[in-house]
Amino acid sequence: MDLKSPDIASASRPAPAPGRPSLLSRSAEGATFLIVLQVGSRALTFVANQLLLRYLSPELLGISTQLEVYSISVLFFARESLRVAIQRQRDTNIEDERNHQQQSGSKVEDEKSLAARKTQEVVNLAYISISLGLFFVLVLAWAYLQSLGSNPSVLGTPYFRQSLQLYGFATFLELLAEPCFIVVQQKSEYRIRAAAESFATVSRCLMTCGSAILAARNGTNIGVLPFALGQCTYGLLLLSVYYRSVSAIATAGGFSLMACPIRSRYHIAVSASLVTKTDA
Repeated sequence: MDLKSPDIASASRPAPAPGRPSLLSRSAEGATFLIVLQVGSRALTFVANQLLLRYLSPELLGISTQLEVYSISVLFFARESLRVAIQRQRDTNIEDERNHQQQSGSKVEDEKSLAARKTQEVVNLAYISISLGLFFVLVLAWAYLQSLGSNPSVLGTPYFRQSLQLYGFATFLELLAEPCFIVVQQKSEYRIRAAAESFATVSRCLMTCGSAILAARNGTNIGVLPFALGQCTYGLLLLSVYYRSVSAIATAGGFSLMACPIRSRYHIAVSASLVTKTDA
């Protein structure tokens, strides 16, 4: 027998670890997408601000920065700590959990149901951010208005209170997309994130610049309302693109983008065995 036969030689080689090349390539691809997204977003925002300086006063740009800080603060307090915690629940330790179920003598779930259960867990956790976001939208808006009590010039800006309300609404819309964001991060679907955020960013710049230029040409002073309209456009389109893209992943993966109880096959089997023992 020829020991150097191609079939025997190929059979003696260790098989490569399944999924590792794809995981590395997806991580590298995701890092590239995110870098391009951040650079493009900053460049587009800079160009938009330079254009707006021709139609809006520096005071209005300063007030819009304060509104942006309000939105960023709400997002930070509502979701950042949970994002760090949820990111540790990666979708890569499914095999380890199945091995643990085998060693403990539990009923072993198949890979798809186990992945669906783990994803549903992080989706449910994402709704904590939405609840916290609603609280911080109201509290920080109240605190911001209280801090402006000694600055009537800002409160007297046309459409200031309406713009603040629109910023709060847009921030809450952005938080509603958090379950989809968590799924995208867990599944390493960076293309969806890049598409959603880039499309929403471009639309925000177009809405902000378009409404400001239109109001200036008509001789209407609408204050910081263009920035609020742009932020609402960003939140609405971000939520729409995320849900449209991730809903297909949820249907194929067997989980829901809404918060719902987790009932795995393992839990059902344990409950059935306990009922049987009680009847006996």
